[in-house]
Amino acid sequence: MTVDAFRALLAQTNLYVYERSVDEAENTVVATVRKDLVKYLAVAGEKSDLFTGEQEGELKLCPLTNENAKALQTLFPYTKPKSHRGHQFTMGLGDRLGLATAGHIRALAGHDIYPVFAQQSIRELNLTHRTFTDVISAATFNVFQEGYKKGFGADGDHLKTKEEIKYALESGCTMVTLDCSEHIDQKAATYPIEKINEMYAALPENVRKHYEETYLNKELPIVGHMDEDELRRVVVVFWDGIAHAIDCFRYIDEIKTVEVDFELSIDETLTITTPTEHFVIGNELHNVGITPISCAPHFSGSFEKGIEYAGNLNDFARDFEVHQKIADFFGYKLSLHSGSDKFAVFSTVARVTKGHVHVKTAGTSWLEAMRVVSEVNPDLYRKAHKFSIEHRPEAERYYHVSTKVADIPNIDLQNDAYLAEYMNMPASRQTVHIAYGMLLEQPWFREEFFRTMAEHEEEYYAALVRHIGKHVRYLTAELSI
Repeated sequence: MTVDAFRALLAQTNLYVYERSVDEAENTVVATVRKDLVKYLAVAGEKSDLFTGEQEGELKLCPLTNENAKALQTLFPYTKPKSHRGHQFTMGLGDRLGLATAGHIRALAGHDIYPVFAQQSIRELNLTHRTFTDVISAATFNVFQEGYKKGFGADGDHLKTKEEIKYALESGCTMVTLDCSEHIDQKAATYPIEKINEMYAALPENVRKHYEETYLNKELPIVGHMDEDELRRVVVVFWDGIAHAIDCFRYIDEIKTVEVDFELSIDETLTITTPTEHFVIGNELHNVGITPISCAPHFSGSFEKGIEYAGNLNDFARDFEVHQKIADFFGYKLSLHSGSDKFAVFSTVARVTKGHVHVKTAGTSWLEAMRVVSEVNPDLYRKAHKFSIEHRPEAERYYHVSTKVADIPNIDLQNDAYLAEYMNMPASRQTVHIAYGMLLEQPWFREEFFRTMAEHEEEYYAALVRHIGKHVRYLTAELSI
């Protein structure tokens, strides 16, 4: 089957064809098509048996299932995620809906940024009732739809256990972001030194001996001298997290079947990561031969979901510069969590890292979907808005937010033309942001929401080009990427 013959077949149908998708391999031609509001793969040729679907003449119409995503990856390897090792600027672009990747692709056009399109945490999977396979399949179909052939990654984000790591890798993830927070004694960072000394004395002797011989009263690169009090506090807080990170890295090495990018997350803590803490963590990994691809410290200031950075930008710049020196010393990138909407820090991030950085975004793309809903289906937005406010206490079990519902203007006093403004207000942005899981569980919302998005997908892509494009513009200003 030739591409021309395939196009001639499609021209005889009432299917809408996504022209960028049309591609040929092994005498088989495939395209993404839409029948009414439902997307399919249209397939014809020698390898059509790879795909499951209904034969309609010489065309086979195949639903967008996980099985057909794997068939697509087999026929067109560029639709399968792979490692981003060796790429300077990388960006995580979480898609909780399975609809955003096409818009993300368009937002990155013209920039040398390696995207991690399939990026989800276990928390997000549980709230959306999806699997890692679902997430990767959605990215695969979007990549094919847009004819994007530059490669992309898949991140099992904020994984905490070996079981979660195994699940992610077996599903096809090419990146593991290890969250060590459950192995870090976060409260100990604020304990009085007397309690720290008591806890330190209770640690295994070999642990105390190792850290004392390695760090005590030594002049360390970048961070300088560490006295006994500081050493004991660092060890009490982080030693078990470091051991967990080493154990998990070795486990990944044992079970992986493809190259895996390992990111260490120490940002889900109660206190800011000090340079000394960062240095010790990096050095402990380095001393056993481990170099993560990136590390996410807890930077100074507030990086809450869906809203702008809050904090002193001068303090952040000084803090970030030291962390960059440590990352450079050990040979990995810094990673920014959550990078969504943190426009105020992007100039510093770009200047200090020179574009050698990983930035994660996720929920902001859901908010852009809700912005579109507010504009094209105001009745649905009003219902979702009120539901989010009503259920915010429940949503706060999963996400820390500081804004107040009392600061949200009463939606009943506003006309439809105003509704999109709610997506510009921190309090309403966060409230709708964290309610996504509960909203998507409601049949009254879910069905009409996805129908609305299907009817207005180009508006959604355009919104993502504007919003994610703003992230890219700020992050790449003055960089040749």
